[in-house]
Amino acid sequence: MNIIWRVAGVALAVGLALFLLTLIIKVLLVGAGLFLLARVVGPRLMGGRAFGPLGRGGWQSSTIISIDNPTYRSGVTRASYERVIPIG
Repeated sequence: MNIIWRVAGVALAVGLALFLLTLIIKVLLVGAGLFLLARVVGPRLMGGRAFGPLGRGGWQSSTIISIDNPTYRSGVTRASYERVIPIG
């Protein structure tokens, strides 16, 4: 086998290894960036979507609601069945 082909094969293998190494490093850097972005900005975005602007008091009512007030209690709903079909 000619020496030039051996050198070319080694160069090709080294080039492929370096390409895969840089690809792995890029994926890790992008993943770390997304993780940091989600860690820093995520709570603000999710807090704003799930609970509204709680910190600024945007949608809260200014009236005080008592828990013991029967006006705000929901009635107990009971299921009623018109016809019961026996099984068996």
